[in-house]
Amino acid sequence: MRKYPSRHIIPLIILIVLSVITFSCKKETSADNNMAGNSDVKVQFKAVIDTEALIMGKTNRNAFGEDYTVKTFKFYIHGVELRDSRTNSIVRLDKNEHYLINTTDAPGSFVILHVSPSAYDGISFVVGVDSLRNTSGAQTGALDPAQGMFWTWSTGYIMAKLEGSSPVASTPNNVIEYHIGGFKGAESVLRRVSLKFPPGLLADVKQGSQSTVTISANINRWFSNSNSIRISQTPVAMTPGTLATQIADNYAGMFTVVEIANE
Repeated sequence: MRKYPSRHIIPLIILIVLSVITFSCKKETSADNNMAGNSDVKVQFKAVIDTEALIMGKTNRNAFGEDYTVKTFKFYIHGVELRDSRTNSIVRLDKNEHYLINTTDAPGSFVILHVSPSAYDGISFVVGVDSLRNTSGAQTGALDPAQGMFWTWSTGYIMAKLEGSSPVASTPNNVIEYHIGGFKGAESVLRRVSLKFPPGLLADVKQGSQSTVTISANINRWFSNSNSIRISQTPVAMTPGTLATQIADNYAGMFTVVEIANE
């Protein structure tokens, strides 16, 4: 048996103890997913009014008993992350990619994420367009001004849009227009949403397969969540400011993971 001089015994014991602690403590880490492969997670957004699927033009009712109809409902997301249940890590996916979720156009209501095979138990994303992209000049794809989600280079993008009508709105033709934007300081409406998957459900992605995560977006949360927004009082929000941030606080809580399907 190898003998150590007494002066080395205490440091050696400390080293062993620290090693055991480090090994036994499982820390959550973050990592970019750079693996190109043919495994996917499809994130499907489903617009609802409480528990009922949204039907454009159909009369709905919010928590204040106000009737309204919807003709446009869309929003941006970026900075998508998945939680890997096997490694206890957060995997960042296409962190610079922006997606326009347009529930008035079925093909625009989902995104496809290329992932490494694993089992995922949570998802997070930012609602809106990051501050850099708001001031980056003319852009293409989801951020093309032709998408109808852009104001000016000083005020930036509309992060989320809800349009329709309500008999309690005092506007011409009873229109309701909520164009929520703002990216500077206290006016920022960027909100990160973090969702755990329902108990016992995982996006169990195999090599070469696709899992589908369905997320409901409850429009009634625009009016009542953190703040009370009555259509009769505020049927329009078209500029950055306090009202926009209050509505953003509300709709950040409109999302729920409702279904997961694995191939």
